[in-house]
Amino acid sequence: MNTLGIDEAGRGPVIGPLVVAGVHIKKEHEPHLKNLGITDSKLLSPKKRENLEKEIKKIAINVRVVIISAKQIDNDMKNISLNHIEMNAMAKIINQTPNAKKTIIDLPSNSKTFTQELEAKTTTKTKITAEFKADLNYTSVSAASIIAKTERDRQIRLIEKKHNITLGSGYPSDPKTKTFLKEHIESMQSHDTLPDYIRQSWQTTKDLIKQKTQKGLGDF
Repeated sequence: MNTLGIDEAGRGPVIGPLVVAGVHIKKEHEPHLKNLGITDSKLLSPKKRENLEKEIKKIAINVRVVIISAKQIDNDMKNISLNHIEMNAMAKIINQTPNAKKTIIDLPSNSKTFTQELEAKTTTKTKITAEFKADLNYTSVSAASIIAKTERDRQIRLIEKKHNITLGSGYPSDPKTKTFLKEHIESMQSHDTLPDYIRQSWQTTKDLIKQKTQKGLGDF
């Protein structure tokens, strides 16, 4: 049975997009992908992921990617949760892959209704399986995790190149990201707005803006 695997990269970062990827593969191709070293993208180096991305795209029936910008995340989160943003992207990928009889997703939420809500948004007859650590346990989901992670890294590098800046990974725990964000916010004038690639709805951003405001008030 052909399987559609779906995973994401970039739920937690304060900078850059959320990327959701789907990889539709034939059952008979799974052993070959496994032999190539397909596994959870977090266990692979960036170079290895890039090499595997090329192989996945050669072998897969199709590969689909949904990129949700930081600005779009901020706008959407005024009305829905991050889980629902990701769910909508998953549903879009499933609906664009009508021939997949089985879909496996890396479950992003503890919500008991996540799978049911996702099924309600789909228009295909695929059987959906949602599990934690699916990116480690299922080849199709591992492949999707590699596609998602590689594409997100690519998007970050494009932002860096466009603005001639150093962002690091975009995660709040990354020293390069922390340094960039802190310095950028501290250098802002009162009339400046944050660039679209920074998630303004994230607590990290809010805290830094609050610190700057308090520091400014302290000058009076």
